Amino acid sequence: MIELKTLTKFYPPTKRGSPPVLAVDHVNMSMDDGEFLCIVGPSGCGKTTILNMLAGFERPSQGQILLDGNLVDKPGPERVVVFQQPSLFPWMSVFDNIALGLTLREGKKSQHEQKIDAIIDTVGLKGFEKHFPYQLSGGMQQRAAIARALITEPEILLMDEPFGALDAQTRTEMQRFLLSLWERLRPTVLFITHDVEEAIILADRVVVMTPRPGKIASDIPIDLGRPRQWDVSLSPEFLRYKKTVLNILRPSAHSSQVAP
Repeated sequence: MIELKTLTKFYPPTKRGSPPVLAVDHVNMSMDDGEFLCIVGPSGCGKTTILNMLAGFERPSQGQILLDGNLVDKPGPERVVVFQQPSLFPWMSVFDNIALGLTLREGKKSQHEQKIDAIIDTVGLKGFEKHFPYQLSGGMQQRAAIARALITEPEILLMDEPFGALDAQTRTEMQRFLLSLWERLRPTVLFITHDVEEAIILADRVVVMTPRPGKIASDIPIDLGRPRQWDVSLSPEFLRYKKTVLNILRPSAHSSQVAP
């Protein structure tokens, strides 16, 4: 169980004499074990700030984050982050990049060759173990980054617009890949995106945020079945969810849709 309690984040003023910048304002939210939750909202609304606080990279100015009742105030091995850019080391092969997660956790060069081979096969990179990042497509690089995150078997996967830099076709392929992987391994996933359709396709719940200072405008359960079918985006139910989210995101809706 993840709990965000009156989570608030201020940043220092951008100019001398200016007030601090309020990025996230009293956010209350919870996530269950194995849940897939997407946060959507306009640029600058605090989505990534929430993810960074949950990762332990930043501390709240007010409020707290609890993981199974324990305070989150620093990074931990049960939480891993996948960023928009794959962040692979260019001088390392696919195999060595993926092995790095185990190496960092154990403080020595990992000897778990079978485990690494297994996850390489799982993410569809078998045959590319000795390739370097520059030899891979953008989607393949992101698969390697996700494999590196999953190799340590984390409880929580924090994903900050991981497909945002990909073309439309590759993005769709990666969405399918991620859902297939999640359905097999069932980590808890917090997924940040600007793409409303992507959020509805992936999530059990979609949390919609207001412009800065970021508040929760709405928390919408997505009841489209699991495993999710890929023609679901053509269904009337999907289109209703999309219309609901887009209406909440309209500037004129912010004052009336903010949750208490």
